[in-house]
Amino acid sequence: MALTNLPYDDDAILDATMAATVLSREVRDVQVDFASSEIADGGVARVTATISWTVSAADAAGILERALPER
Repeated sequence: MALTNLPYDDDAILDATMAATVLSREVRDVQVDFASSEIADGGVARVTATISWTVSAADAAGILERALPER
């Protein structure tokens, strides 16, 4: 079952996932986009990637429970 577009705290989910016991991790679709032709210290680039972690179902349920927005 996939949960999407719910009001969870995305940063809390990522932080908790990285702190959990990760059974496997997959990285794909990595891109580096330079904002300008400047490569010196003042230039910036955006790095994006799709990262998937596999954790136990119990860990995933706990991660989502802790990431619910406060009411």
